[in-house]
Amino acid sequence: MYLADTSVRLYRKRNGTVSVRLRSFLMIHCKGGNGFKLSAYLNKLVGSITLDTGECVIFDELSYTESCLYKMEHMIHEFWASGTTNMSVIKDGAGLLRLEYRLFPFEGQGSPSVIEAIVPVLARGVRAQRWTTSSL
Repeated sequence: MYLADTSVRLYRKRNGTVSVRLRSFLMIHCKGGNGFKLSAYLNKLVGSITLDTGECVIFDELSYTESCLYKMEHMIHEFWASGTTNMSVIKDGAGLLRLEYRLFPFEGQGSPSVIEAIVPVLARGVRAQRWTTSSL
């Protein structure tokens, strides 16, 4: 399993915090047939991004589509992850994206599988809102 389109975006929220969002695609190599129901096999999915400042943001929401596109022996599921943090300034940078998961629901299967990648982190929104102000 791996991710495609891994840029992470930062948005300033009205309350002054920063929303950290990833919209991507889960790519799962699956020979023969039409794939399988991912939710029946994927469990304990957790994720985070460590920004180039050293700050780690845990994704408190992770989700994927139940339906998928099955092409070229791959199941392609849409995937979203988001978290919130406090930052005085949001700007373009990089981060270490980390997802841990287990593909089967039984106990004693050992360590979780891990996807790690250095990804672009992109500041989005109106430039004037990329800095906190005392009124927020």
